[in-house]
Amino acid sequence: METDRLLDETDLALVDALQVSPRASWTKLGEVLGVAPVTLARRWQRLVDTGAAWISVAGSDARSRGAIVEFVCAPGTEMTVAAELAELPYASTVGITTGDYHVYANIVASTLAATTEILLHGLPLSPHVLRTRSHVFGSLFGGMVWRLGVMNRSQTQQIREVLGPPQREAHPLGVLDRALFLALGRDGRRTYTDLAAALGTTPKAVQRRLNRLERNGDIAFRCDVARALAGWHTMALLWLTVPDAELRTVGNRIAGWAETRMCAAVASPTNLAVILNLRSFEHLEEILVRIATGLPGVTVTERRLVLRQVKIYGRLVDEDGRSTGVVPPDPWADPQRR
Repeated sequence: METDRLLDETDLALVDALQVSPRASWTKLGEVLGVAPVTLARRWQRLVDTGAAWISVAGSDARSRGAIVEFVCAPGTEMTVAAELAELPYASTVGITTGDYHVYANIVASTLAATTEILLHGLPLSPHVLRTRSHVFGSLFGGMVWRLGVMNRSQTQQIREVLGPPQREAHPLGVLDRALFLALGRDGRRTYTDLAAALGTTPKAVQRRLNRLERNGDIAFRCDVARALAGWHTMALLWLTVPDAELRTVGNRIAGWAETRMCAAVASPTNLAVILNLRSFEHLEEILVRIATGLPGVTVTERRLVLRQVKIYGRLVDEDGRSTGVVPPDPWADPQRR
């Protein structure tokens, strides 16, 4: 990747700011970054229009349910299988990897029962798929929301939104909550007015509902960027075996690494799945040494490079990671209707 194809410092700072507070006003962002609000709005629109960055809505780490499914494909059919998976609304992320299993998909669902239904009835029956294996997870240690880390601590504190205390008792997402989630699937910065028109309600009602969902940790907004344009040129998928008594401690620690895009305990012979952003192949070696020296008792059972991302949490992407389309994640989609 040529240096001149990387995003400039202002764009990187803007993306980082939106990763901290994805729906912050341009006025607030301008105050923190020292750039005119109209300039930031124009820059953001350019990033969106070129597929370099986008904002979407997701289930929070604690609320996430689903599975990682891997596919062995007939030679030369990896892209065909990956493209078929990418069209499924409950396949949030799809990639092609090295190793015995060629394609992986992250499945999102609302419950364990819904995950089971997808695994049994909702995956491609393509003749190109020779074998599959699945790893069910109940929640994530981290990675759903991530940051470039460009802004300093003071800037981060200025822009971070304070939502107030959550409700004492959590409730399942209702029909209107789900409708709001799906309405934000293509653009996480849709205005309250636009959302209200789509849902047949008022902007204030939308704002109150959205604030409640965020405050309770039911949803999370994420700002993604074409990662190669930010200096992250490849990815890796690791399967770790961790002593059960240390699983939560290790999972939380790895989830805090700047490279971590997903970290989940899985029901599998290996009990921790980790997906990482990498700046280079050598960066993977550094990660493996970090695990070996800093996490005694943890074994890296499998390691695979992600050769190509096909879908990143609902966004179809090209070889540079730029968004070319969107199939919004729908944790409530019926696999029988695909």
